[in-house]
Amino acid sequence: MTASEAAGSLEAALDQFAELVRSSPHNLVSSRARDELKGRHIPECLAFAELLPRTGRFLDLGSGGGFPGIVVALHGPERTVHLMDATRKKTAFLRHAAATLGIDVEVHTGRAEELGRGELGRTFDVVTARAVAPLRMLVAWASPFLRPRGDLYAIKGERWLAELQEAAPNLKRWGLQVHATPASDARLGPRSGNPHAPRVVMLRRAS
Repeated sequence: MTASEAAGSLEAALDQFAELVRSSPHNLVSSRARDELKGRHIPECLAFAELLPRTGRFLDLGSGGGFPGIVVALHGPERTVHLMDATRKKTAFLRHAAATLGIDVEVHTGRAEELGRGELGRTFDVVTARAVAPLRMLVAWASPFLRPRGDLYAIKGERWLAELQEAAPNLKRWGLQVHATPASDARLGPRSGNPHAPRVVMLRRAS
């Protein structure tokens, strides 16, 4: 497949994914978000996916309607992607969407605080999260899943720096270190030149 064919295939799959979200009987996203799927949410998740390693074992926490986990899987079929959410209707939708789109993902129903203590613990190279929780809470949920030197990529809002400062005690407690932020790496924020680029805080597990 040529590069242009691959791009066209991805665009078609993203369009199909947007339609699956819109037509779902479950309350996956707000009515405003449904109107902004192709103009904001999917482009943001696609820009985020482009930041991530092309291979490895990935876990998307709080996947909800598949943002960014489904987009990450569509963008990088070489990735091993797992999706996690505590709400059964959402994980049912994620399994349906993955089957319809023909992507190979594992879907887990449960709370991160519990699943991180099981067989999924310390098995992932990358954990992703979008609009899940403040960083002070997110680091406690994500760290147990990460292998040593594994990375948490968290999509955050304009208050990312304040969240990072508030999370400082938990970073130390859970063995995470700041690896990159929108201030230190232009790719991780609006300075990237991509109008859809999200603000991303990247944390690394030391051991």
